[in-house]
Amino acid sequence: MTEEVERDDASTDAGDGISGDRVLAVPCEGADSLALFALDTGERLGEVPVGSHPVHATTCRGRTVVATMGERAVTAVDPSGEVTRVETGVLGPSHFAAANGELYVSCSAGDALAVIDPERLTLVDRVAVGAEPHELAVSPDGTRLYSGSRREGVVDVVDTETRDRLAAIDAGDDARVQGIAVSSDGTRGYAVDQRGARVVSFETGAESGSLSLVEPTAAEAAVGADPYDLVVTEGRVFVPGRGDGVVHEFDLGLEPIAVHEGFSRPVDVFRLAGRWWVLDAEASGLRSLDGERVETAAPGLVATPAGDGRLAVSHYDDDRVSLVDVDSGTVWTADSPAYPFGSVVV
Repeated sequence: MTEEVERDDASTDAGDGISGDRVLAVPCEGADSLALFALDTGERLGEVPVGSHPVHATTCRGRTVVATMGERAVTAVDPSGEVTRVETGVLGPSHFAAANGELYVSCSAGDALAVIDPERLTLVDRVAVGAEPHELAVSPDGTRLYSGSRREGVVDVVDTETRDRLAAIDAGDDARVQGIAVSSDGTRGYAVDQRGARVVSFETGAESGSLSLVEPTAAEAAVGADPYDLVVTEGRVFVPGRGDGVVHEFDLGLEPIAVHEGFSRPVDVFRLAGRWWVLDAEASGLRSLDGERVETAAPGLVATPAGDGRLAVSHYDDDRVSLVDVDSGTVWTADSPAYPFGSVVV
């Protein structure tokens, strides 16, 4: 299917900011806008209306694309500041993933993935998946996309060439699949069961060329209460438990390595300047797993790596955004429109 887009030529002072030096583009959920800041200085460059409840942004073909959960569309902003609305046809665009030259967006209220041509800015397909899809992951070779269902407790496997739903991997009874990730060699996938406070792994079939559902999960492990996301790197799996203030560390087989304690509400883990750092939604600072601490202006809910050991932090409840250097501390903090969320560096 193909649907045309609506173009909005409403004036904005954002164009110069996008086309100049690097910019931090921040969807602000409470203001229905994309706020733009000079990455190095925090200077406010402009604000672009993008639609209801913008939550996450990505970059594709030189454009910034914003998921607006209150719409049946996503919004693309090009370097000149021109806004293009791309209809998804179903409600709740949330998370993005790029695969096979196309942009996938999970539509949590529409139980589908919208597939967008990022060059023509048109909807080319919709893929029906498990109810309330949320986070997405793509295999290293780009041939498979994995979508977690928060209501059906499955991980859907999509062929990115044919856009067919190949399988639905059962993550367990009453599971609520939240975070999704794939190992760097593509042989194993991982899913966080938020309701069951566990992480599971599954074989992707990358080595054999086929996916077997006889034993859908290869391993599982308990984690801290209310897990939301996970980080999978070379040889490590990290799962923050927001309810218990702990971060579980495993090897790729989900054998325990360590339980890192003493956090309030850990929400994400980042590798910066040779250390693992934890973003804590109830603490005004970043803390490394080995005990180093960097103060921030307020607690952060979402963060984006900005290069050179720096992290752009969205202080969701405080309507501020910061750039933090883990070696030297906060570089700048700026006021933002209401509820800044998942930013991207342009």
